[in-house]
Amino acid sequence: MKFEGTFQYIGNHGIVFSVSQITLTDSERGGLRELHFGEAQNAHYEVNRKVVEVYDKMLAKNLPCLMMIGISKPLTRQQGDVLNAQRTKIANLAASAFAGATSYVASPYVGAPVGAGVRMYVNETLPTYHAGDILVSIEAQVNGGIGPQRTASTLIIKT
Repeated sequence: MKFEGTFQYIGNHGIVFSVSQITLTDSERGGLRELHFGEAQNAHYEVNRKVVEVYDKMLAKNLPCLMMIGISKPLTRQQGDVLNAQRTKIANLAASAFAGATSYVASPYVGAPVGAGVRMYVNETLPTYHAGDILVSIEAQVNGGIGPQRTASTLIIKT
């Protein structure tokens, strides 16, 4: 396993990530469970499990796999509020789109309940963020074989 380094990345809304970049092959897969991500605090085992899951999804065989694991500092209340406001905007946009399309095809009496149902579904599906939550982003890339392959996965460590 080759550690390419660790660096800081400041994302949207001032969320600071500590990003570790590693390159590994299939013979080094077992070492993924031994990695310790201090930024994840008590949930480093959960992060390890997710890292192994992402690596296994890549089916890299004997090709090198580049992985980037980003772990944020705990969210502040303001950052959580901004992310939750985005969640609300997405739910409202989805509801408007479905209600408008349904009203056009059927009638406004059908469109309104469809819009409300879509808003409820989106609100239940998208996560709610709280102060102290830690965001984890895992990206993997393999070049070769059938061509370049990429995957990404996220995890929210709740406080």
